[in-house]
Amino acid sequence: MQQTFPTSNEPRVIMAQVNGDLSVRGWDRQSIQIEFDGRVSDLHQEGDTLMVIDCDSDIELMVPFNTDIRVTQLDGDVSITEVRRVHLEDINGDVELEDIGVNAQSTAEAIALINLAADVSVKNAPALRSRGGIGADAALKDVAVVEIEAVGADLALTNAETVVIGTVGADLDVEDVSHALSCGNVGGDCKVEQSADAQITLGNIGGDVEVDGAASIQLGSVGGDCELRDVQGAVEVGNVGGDGSITGVGGNLQVGNIGGDAELEGLQGPIEVGSIGGDLNLEATFPAGSQARLNVGGDARITLPDNPNLSIRAAVGGEVSGQSISFGGSGNLVSLVYGDGSANIEVSVGGDLDLRGAGNPRSSSMSGSWNDFGNEMAQLGREMGKLGQDLGRELASAFSGINWQKGPNWGDEISRKVEERVRRAQRRAEEKARDAERRAHHMGERASRVRVRVNAREWQLDPERLERLKEEARKASAEGVSRALEAVERAVSNLRVPTPPKPPTPPSGMPVPPVPPVSPVTPVTPVSPVSPVSGQANHFESRSESTAQQGNGGADEPNLEQEREAILRMIAEGRISPEEGDLLLEGLG
Repeated sequence: MQQTFPTSNEPRVIMAQVNGDLSVRGWDRQSIQIEFDGRVSDLHQEGDTLMVIDCDSDIELMVPFNTDIRVTQLDGDVSITEVRRVHLEDINGDVELEDIGVNAQSTAEAIALINLAADVSVKNAPALRSRGGIGADAALKDVAVVEIEAVGADLALTNAETVVIGTVGADLDVEDVSHALSCGNVGGDCKVEQSADAQITLGNIGGDVEVDGAASIQLGSVGGDCELRDVQGAVEVGNVGGDGSITGVGGNLQVGNIGGDAELEGLQGPIEVGSIGGDLNLEATFPAGSQARLNVGGDARITLPDNPNLSIRAAVGGEVSGQSISFGGSGNLVSLVYGDGSANIEVSVGGDLDLRGAGNPRSSSMSGSWNDFGNEMAQLGREMGKLGQDLGRELASAFSGINWQKGPNWGDEISRKVEERVRRAQRRAEEKARDAERRAHHMGERASRVRVRVNAREWQLDPERLERLKEEARKASAEGVSRALEAVERAVSNLRVPTPPKPPTPPSGMPVPPVPPVSPVTPVTPVSPVSPVSGQANHFESRSESTAQQGNGGADEPNLEQEREAILRMIAEGRISPEEGDLLLEGLG
C-alpha cells in the first residue's frame, strides 16, 4: 500500500511499535510518501505531523529534506538519509544514518539515540547524542559533536570536533579529533591518531593505548602497554601495567607507575615518574631550571643533550658508566655536575646506570650513603603512585557522576568536570615545581658540603674552606714551599671531595706569579706545635677505596715524602690548622 500526504515547511513523522525494517529517504518535494505491505493500526496526519502506530511490516518513506523523524520500539533495521533530525529509541536492529541535519539552521541535536540493541553507523552529521547504550559496534564519520553514554562493543570515530564517551566495551579507534576527546572507560585497546590539537582525557583502559599527536593528555590507568607520541603540552598518566613509550612531549610529564620497561624520548619539560618496574631509556633536553625525578627497578640509560648543564644525583644498585665516568661496585650514591648544573636529575636505579652523549662532567663524586636520598625517592614513588590512583578514580567518577538524562546539558557538565580536573592537575604541577625548586636549592646547599670523619671528629668541607686551603697552598708554593699545592690537591682528590658545582670566585688582588723551579727543600726540623694532634686518625670511617689520581696533572712521579713535608711546613707556618693538616696528611696516605 502506498499513500501520499501534503506537508508545509517543517514536517514530522512519528512512528511507534513497528515490527519490520524502516527506510527513510529525503527528497525535494513538499509531501510525504509512505509504502508498506502489512497492517497498520493507526495512520493519520495531524497538521504537519504524520502518525504511524503499530505496523507489522517493513515501511518505506520519502520525505522532505527538512523532516523530523521520531521512531520508538522498532523490531528491525533502520536506514535514514538526508533529513533534518532523527530521534530513535528502543531499536532492536542495525541503524544506518547519513547526511542528517546537514542543512538545518539548528543542529544542536541532529541525532538523538536511546537504547539501541545492535550496530550503529553514522556519516555526516553536526551532532549526535546517545543515552542508554549502543549494544554492539558503532562507527561514526564526519560527526562534529559526539556524546555517547555507552557502546557495548567497538567504537570507531573519524573526523570529529568534540567527543565525550562514557564507556566503550571493547576497542576505541579515533582518528582526526580537532578539539577534545574525553572517555571514561575502554574495555579493550584504545588508539587515537591525527588529533594534534585535541585535549585527550581517558579514564581507564583495559588493554593497550596508542596516541599519535595531541595537545595534551590525561590518562588514568592502562592495563597493557602505553605508547604516546608528539604531544604539544603536558602528559599526566596514572598507572601503566605493561611497557610505556612516551616520545615528543613539549610540557610536563607525570607518570605514577609503569610496570614494564619505559622509553622516554624527546621530552622538553620537567619529568616525574614514581616507579618503573623494568629498564629505562631516557632522552630529554633537560632545560634550565627543570627537574627530572624517576625510580627505576632495572637498568637505566640516560642520553644527555649536547653541552649539557645538569646536576645529577643517582642512587645506583649496579655500576655507573659514561664518558669520563666509571664507578664500579654497587650501592653507591653518585653526584655529577655538567656545565653550570642548572637542571636537576634525581634517579634511583636498581641495576646499572649508563650516561650517554657528549660532554664530560665538571665534577663527580661517589659515597655509600643512601639514607636521605633513598627516603626522598621512596617518597616520590608513594606520591606518584597515589597520584596515579587518584587520577584514575577522579576521571572515572567524572563520567559515572554525569546525569546522562539531561540531554544537551550533559556534554557541558562533563566538560566542566574535566576542566576542573585539569585545573587541579595544573595546581598540583605548580606546587610540585615549587617543591622541586626548594628541594634543588636544599640539594645544592647540601651538595656543596662534604663531611669527612677522622676518628670521632667530623669535618665539614664547604667550598670556601676548600678554596682557602688551596689558596694557602698556592701562596706557600710561591714562597718556596715545594709541592705544597700538589700536596693539597692530591689529598683532596684522594678524599674524593668533589669540586663545588659553582666555580670559585677568583682571589682578590694581583694574580700569583708562576712558581719558578726550585731545588728540593731540606727536611724541616719538627717544631713543638706541629706534633700530631692527640687521637690523630690512621684511617677514615666509611671511606671508599681511593683511586690513584694525579692532582697536578703532571707527568712526573709523585714525591709523597716531599708533599708530606710541605703540609708539615704549612702547619708550622700557621697557614693551616693542625687539624686540617691531619686531614690532608691522611688524604695523602
